Amino acid sequence: MSITKIRVVALDLDGVLYDGQSAARALAKSLGIEERFLGIFAAIMKNKMSFEESIVEGAKLWIDIPVDGTLDSLVHTLPLRNGAEETVTQLKKWGYHVGCISSGVSQFFMDPFKQRLSLDFAFSNTLGEDAGRHNGQVMHVMGGHQKAETMTKYMHDLSLSTSQLASIGDGENDIELFGVSGLSIAFNPVSDKVSKSANVSVHSSDLRDTLKYLKPKH
Repeated sequence: MSITKIRVVALDLDGVLYDGQSAARALAKSLGIEERFLGIFAAIMKNKMSFEESIVEGAKLWIDIPVDGTLDSLVHTLPLRNGAEETVTQLKKWGYHVGCISSGVSQFFMDPFKQRLSLDFAFSNTLGEDAGRHNGQVMHVMGGHQKAETMTKYMHDLSLSTSQLASIGDGENDIELFGVSGLSIAFNPVSDKVSKSANVSVHSSDLRDTLKYLKPKH
């Protein structure tokens, strides 16, 4: 495909923009509830829960945690992947719409993260709230299928084709998104299946190493 057609770049969070495998765990640690997080994760693995079931179970961890913006500063201190800020800045300079789509966190993380990186869009799981606090409910699950569906709708809303979408991810829940993208980049893919599903694979500790595949050709 021609890079000149790409107009939108969607990046995964965990392992791509965030320097780690679980931004949710890092946030839980900051809040002093990491042990509860690990306990829930262990139960999810033991009971072999589906992705949807794991999100429903995981949402219980956040019950009564404030979601009124008072904890946004914690999101601003979590470590970014080396080169993440520079990559987003350069892509935007080149004229791309740039954003994040994640299966690992909720909108209460993504809203301040969007502000932190000046992203054009940010999509994630959607959790419920009552009176400014988590209520433990799940309103929308952002699984692999939903990632592809959400970005297809976003492109339609911009009056663009999915052939004009580039996606960057590392997990198997990015494979369906890769399938609807004009250009797909597996960044430190977690498996051969992910690597083979993408147009190109990049193995690096620096996200800027993806830029050569997105640099506009004049």
